[in-house]
Amino acid sequence: MGTRTRLVGRHIATFGGVVFVSSIVFGALVWWAPGSPQRIDAGAQLDQGFWGWLLSFWLGLIQFDLGPSYRGIPVDQLLVKGAIKSLPLIVLSMILSVGGSLLAVAIMGTRASSSFPLVRTAIHSISLVPVFLLGYLAVVLFAVPPDGVFQALAAIAILAVGDGMLTDIFLGIDDEVDQLLDRDFVHSARLRGVPVGPTLARHLALPLAQIAADKMAYVVGGVLVIEKVLGIQGIGWMGYRAATHHDFLLLLAITVAVTSLVAASQLGVDLVRLATDPRTTPNVSGQEVG
Repeated sequence: MGTRTRLVGRHIATFGGVVFVSSIVFGALVWWAPGSPQRIDAGAQLDQGFWGWLLSFWLGLIQFDLGPSYRGIPVDQLLVKGAIKSLPLIVLSMILSVGGSLLAVAIMGTRASSSFPLVRTAIHSISLVPVFLLGYLAVVLFAVPPDGVFQALAAIAILAVGDGMLTDIFLGIDDEVDQLLDRDFVHSARLRGVPVGPTLARHLALPLAQIAADKMAYVVGGVLVIEKVLGIQGIGWMGYRAATHHDFLLLLAITVAVTSLVAASQLGVDLVRLATDPRTTPNVSGQEVG
C-alpha cells in the first residue's frame, strides 16, 4: 500500500512539475519580451525581479486573485468565463471523435472487411483538413450563426474531425481492437460460444483513455483556433485578445490553465492504470512493472 501510494505521489509530482516548468518558460518569455508591461508597469516592479514576479503570480493563482486584465476585469473571472465556453467544446468533441471511431470500427468489423480501405480513405480525406479551414467553410458554405447552439455544434464537429483528430483516433482504436481479437482469451471465448463484446469493452477502456489523453493537446490547440474563426468567446478567443493587447499576465494564466488540462488528462490515465492494470502492481523489489 505504501509503495502504491508513493507511485501515485510520483505521478502527481510529475503533473505539478510539468505545470510549474511551463509557467517558468512562458513567464520568462513574457518577462524579457521587448516592452513587456510586466517589467515597466506598476503592477510588477523591477526590484521584484523575475522570480519574485513569478512567485507573486502563483500566490495570486492559489488565492484566485491575479489582478485586473487589459479590460479591467479580474483575470480569474475571465478564466472561469472562458472555461465555461471552452471545456464543453473540448470534452464533447473528444467524446464524439472517440465514439464515432468506435462505431466505425464496430461496423467494419476486422481489417479483413472489404469496406475497410474505402472507409479509411474517407476518414483520412475528411480528417486531414485543418481546423481553421473547416471553420472557414462552416461560416462561408453553411452560414453558421455567430452565436447559439449551432455555433457550438459546428465547433464540436470540427474539433472532432479536423487536424487529423478523427483518423488518428480511428486508427488507434482499430489497432487496439485488432490486437485484442488476436489474443488467446478471445479465441477461447469464441470457441466456447461466449460473447466477446463485454470482454473487449473492459480491455479497451484503458487504451481508449490513453488515446484520448494523447490527443488532448491537439484538441486544446484546435479550440484556440476555432474559437477565433467562429467568434466563440472562450479561452482561445481571450488568448488572442490578450496577445493583441499585450496582456501577458492573462496569457500566462491561460498557459497555466491549458497546460494543467493537458497534463491532468495524462495524470488521470496514469492513476486509472495504477488502480486497474495488474502490470503496474509493484513487485517485491518495489519497482513498477509494465
